[in-house]
Amino acid sequence: MGLFIGFDVGGTHIKHGVIDDEGNELECDEFDTPDNAESFKEQWQKVVESWQKSHDIQAIGVSFPGHINTHTGQAARAGALSYLDEVNLYELFGGLTDLPVIAENDANCAALGERWRGAGRHYESFVCMTIGTGIGGGIVTEGDLYRGAHYRAGEFGVIPVGNKGECMYEVASARGLMEACRKALALSEDDMPDGEALFTRMDSDVHLREAINEWALYLSRGVYSVISMFDPQAVLIGGGISEQEKIYTLMEKHLETFEEWDALRVPIMPCELGNQAGRLGAVWLARQKWASRA
Repeated sequence: MGLFIGFDVGGTHIKHGVIDDEGNELECDEFDTPDNAESFKEQWQKVVESWQKSHDIQAIGVSFPGHINTHTGQAARAGALSYLDEVNLYELFGGLTDLPVIAENDANCAALGERWRGAGRHYESFVCMTIGTGIGGGIVTEGDLYRGAHYRAGEFGVIPVGNKGECMYEVASARGLMEACRKALALSEDDMPDGEALFTRMDSDVHLREAINEWALYLSRGVYSVISMFDPQAVLIGGGISEQEKIYTLMEKHLETFEEWDALRVPIMPCELGNQAGRLGAVWLARQKWASRA
């Protein structure tokens, strides 16, 4: 049985675990994302060496923010880890371990994780749209990633969907939803209820209901655009907000008003793996790399 380390590098935490070649995570842990390159390297290396002491590790997969050339390891942008912008990740990791390492954009890894063990396992072609502070995504066609000519495919957050041309990340993200709800409720950020409470409260608050409905319209415009471009078998929605059943009802209501929706209609459903998807997707790639060398 092959064993792999999967890393999911985020702006706040770095999650990691040991995963076997069937996608079962045996152990996992996390640490706070360092604020400089030297601390990042030190912590990363320490984790790898620790897992190697207790497991026979074959390779490492790293889910990483930003624009990553998975073939060369070059990170044109590293998202919240700006101190790693323009760094070659393979050279960086190669100086810290002799294990094979592969790195890929985090949203792409989430899509591959869902393809391997989650909601995408029944589909050969689908789009995974992650809704959080911003909006990103992964595109799977014929069972593999579509990365684009510049490794930027899936940057759905820049699609203009607002009434004044605002981009998805501004008005259709989880942050956009919270800001719209805050204005509707006339509350400070500190006094805002959590997302689940907002969806419960909308039934009895007309202003809140209007704000959430408008947010769902913006999200629907983005989803419709993505479906019309890629003709997937399904759209998977990721992020904590994807667990709210009401957003699918609201989106369906808006989508029904769009021209050609009857012809373009595909299932829209939540992802299944939560924050484990990125680690699994990274390991799926590491498993491929290891197998090609065996």
